[in-house]
Amino acid sequence: MATTPRRTPAHQLMINCLHGAHIAHGRPSSAKILDIVRRLPELYPDLRAERDTDRDTGLSSAGNIYKIIMGWHGCLPTAPQLSRLILAFQHFAFVERVIHDDPGTATLPGWQAVLSEATVLDIAQRNSGVFIDATRPDPSQPVRLPAPGPASAGGLPQTRTPVGVVALSPVEVHCLVTLGPHGRKVTVRASSGDPGTLYEMALGLFTSGSPYNERAATFAASAAAAGVAAATDLLIASESGAAAMTQLVLGQVRALEYAAVRGNDEDAARYFSECAARVVRVGVKEQAPQLDG
Repeated sequence: MATTPRRTPAHQLMINCLHGAHIAHGRPSSAKILDIVRRLPELYPDLRAERDTDRDTGLSSAGNIYKIIMGWHGCLPTAPQLSRLILAFQHFAFVERVIHDDPGTATLPGWQAVLSEATVLDIAQRNSGVFIDATRPDPSQPVRLPAPGPASAGGLPQTRTPVGVVALSPVEVHCLVTLGPHGRKVTVRASSGDPGTLYEMALGLFTSGSPYNERAATFAASAAAAGVAAATDLLIASESGAAAMTQLVLGQVRALEYAAVRGNDEDAARYFSECAARVVRVGVKEQAPQLDG
């Protein structure tokens, strides 16, 4: 009997991002996705690809599409599979009025960047022996992250065990996915236990209202314990009342937005800009994140 391939945190979190996008775009059935995929050349003439057959892309059946979205294959989706699935999600969501506009192929570079990062982290984590415990991929379950600590030459925590001090839940993945391309990058990068990434994640969750902000302090605490001073300030402010917290978070995300603009990182600038908007928005604590391509 064949054994189930072991998966890394990066692998699972990439699958969780794809699964989260499926839910955020109205959860189209696999049969509906298959129908849209077959019509993509007509729906998106600017898609830079030949008229691939369903067999060539591995999207030949509703059953296989479902397996890819759930991560039941032992590998990450290919670049063509990811692009076609995202376009199908978006088209369905636009037709069903889940989203106001269909952004088309403009979102694909951001998704491909996340897949590329997940692939590199997956290889590095396999080489370092960092795996998750689950015997079968399940996007509905939390993913335990490696503990932040001294980085190795490859930028990964120095551990060969699936130890995690904090788990990223499906609710938190959903929040980050809806914060756009950088939110998805943060989700995948968290699989490395990088303290700076955990801090950025905490800011996204802190500013997104209930229920997304309920465990934001947990991620901030992990980042603070690993030496991120701004995360420590965040924790102190959270104990000083709502006014102090609002002022500090606003100042932090504005500073990060400015740095991202100076560094020509449009995705990060957009992420922190949205975080700032949620801080100042009236009733932010009661508002859920809005879908963002």
